[in-house]
Amino acid sequence: MGSIIASPLLAMTFAAGATLLYGGFEGAAAMGGGMIGGALGVVAGFAGGLWVVLRRGGHWGGTAVTWLTVGAILMLVSLAYVAFS
Repeated sequence: MGSIIASPLLAMTFAAGATLLYGGFEGAAAMGGGMIGGALGVVAGFAGGLWVVLRRGGHWGGTAVTWLTVGAILMLVSLAYVAFS
C-alpha cells in the first residue's frame, strides 16, 4: 500500500523539480524525473510499509494508515492541480 502512494507522489515531485531545474524542453526532464521518482517511491514505500508492519508487531498500524491517507489526499490534490492548470 505504501508503494502505491509513495510512487506517484515522488514521481510528480521529481518531475516538477527536474522541469524547474532543467527546463521544459519537450518534457524530457519531466519524464526522466518521473521515472526516477517513481522507482524511488516504490522502493521507499515498500521499505516503509515493511518497517511499520514489522516494528513492534504492527503496534503502529493506525499511524501507518493515517500517513497513507495523507499521502493519498496529497496525490489527489496534485493530480487535480495538474489536470486543471
